[in-house]
Amino acid sequence: MTQTTSRPEHGGLREHVVDQLRRDIVEGVLPPGTPLRTEAVMERFGVSNSPLREAFAQLAAEGLVEVFRNRGVVVAPLTRDGAADLIRVSSLLWETAFRWAIPRMTSGDLSSLRRMGVDFDLAYRSGDAISAILDAERVERFVMERCGSEELLRAIESSTGRVARVRRFLGPEDHIDASAELVVETLAAAEGSDPERAVNAVRSLWKDLSDSLDAATLPDAS
Repeated sequence: MTQTTSRPEHGGLREHVVDQLRRDIVEGVLPPGTPLRTEAVMERFGVSNSPLREAFAQLAAEGLVEVFRNRGVVVAPLTRDGAADLIRVSSLLWETAFRWAIPRMTSGDLSSLRRMGVDFDLAYRSGDAISAILDAERVERFVMERCGSEELLRAIESSTGRVARVRRFLGPEDHIDASAELVVETLAAAEGSDPERAVNAVRSLWKDLSDSLDAATLPDAS
């Protein structure tokens, strides 16, 4: 009996294109203002125009690309004013999520959080910045997913790509100490039922990013 390998479904093709282009934009492989020519992207991913249009629409909704009638699709700009506004709003959203999540933590959640803390600590102390950053991001997601508010999560998730782009631009390895403080204080907050400890650490992380932005070279909004 001959086996055939089926192509991904339409939605799977769209998500594949979205995931790859999002990663390229966040990591700076596709810098701000880069044109995303339809024919070239179709050829790269082996997709038709329909899933590609949907992928562009999703990335536009995430604020990572801009779609123009005559110019086509280009990677969205990264400006000082836009990044500063994103940092301010993200800090408020994260503070609220952590404040609501900590009192909702179960004993199972606390055990999971401790394991993630151990993973982070091992990577951090060994100087493995990449693994430490990924472990810190796992802690962040884990806590926010327990905030108990779908609306708040939607608000946070809508800016996830843009936040990742700004953090990557500012150099996450330069903010690893602030991430370490967030991991440690979040665990202590969960163990002591003291959400404000975690909230203060969240605020410190975003303040650290804001200070880096002040020193960064970025264009102002036009």
